[in-house]
Amino acid sequence: MFKSTSARRLTLAGFLAMTALVASVSANHSWGPYHWARTANPFTLTVINSTTDDWDAYVAAAVVDWSQSPVLDLREEIGSTESKARRHCQTTVGKLHICNLAYGYNGWLGIAGISIDAQGHIVTGYTKLNDSYFSLDSYNNPQWKQSVTCQELGHNFGLDHQDEDFDSNDLNSCMDYQDPPYESPNQHDYDQLNTIYGHADSYNSYVDGGGEGGSGCNAPSGKGCNRAGAGQDNADNGDRWGISLGRRSNREKFMRIDPDGTRHITFVTWAENH
Repeated sequence: MFKSTSARRLTLAGFLAMTALVASVSANHSWGPYHWARTANPFTLTVINSTTDDWDAYVAAAVVDWSQSPVLDLREEIGSTESKARRHCQTTVGKLHICNLAYGYNGWLGIAGISIDAQGHIVTGYTKLNDSYFSLDSYNNPQWKQSVTCQELGHNFGLDHQDEDFDSNDLNSCMDYQDPPYESPNQHDYDQLNTIYGHADSYNSYVDGGGEGGSGCNAPSGKGCNRAGAGQDNADNGDRWGISLGRRSNREKFMRIDPDGTRHITFVTWAENH
């Protein structure tokens, strides 16, 4: 669909809205064809944790929950908690990065982004948790913090939302919009991961980085985790989203194309009256 010789970066707004959205429950909630390349299951994906102490327990719980999938194991790696590092949430090729900071009252609670190579495989990803909203009474509680952490990491594996209507029946999944929110995946989320990762690829786009066997990256030169420059700075700059491709209700899609052909797609769910 996209023509590029370099990685194409897509940013998913897992941006949780402050108001009800109109959408239908999805029987298939994969985020397009995007997935991490790996030659066998389960594969071990590293999550660089740059969150502060008040978020550590939520990240740890989400790592345990998502590791219940038979195709995926997550391992934590301690990252920098300096404010500058958390603001930029720089991605590392072959790994995920999760950060928190008061990013401002810009309409979103959490954001998840992925970068993909020319073969459509995820080569890096990040999640950002917005303390500006989580300092408010409405969201400063364990349910909201756990649910958003769980949901944004789910996007980083290639999952979309199961449902985006706060007024529909609760699906008991962090990938569902509901209030009060649910804090963990449900069986349908695990089943969807089984479908997404139900085949083997010819190379790994992730880097294990732990245990024996080296980095876990066996991608050919220029592909996946061996593609130079696939990491990126993810400072929250809305002016870098590019042109709008259209808005429907509270959701809007933007596209920006870099000089080298890299495409950045941003999905935004706006707050009420934004």
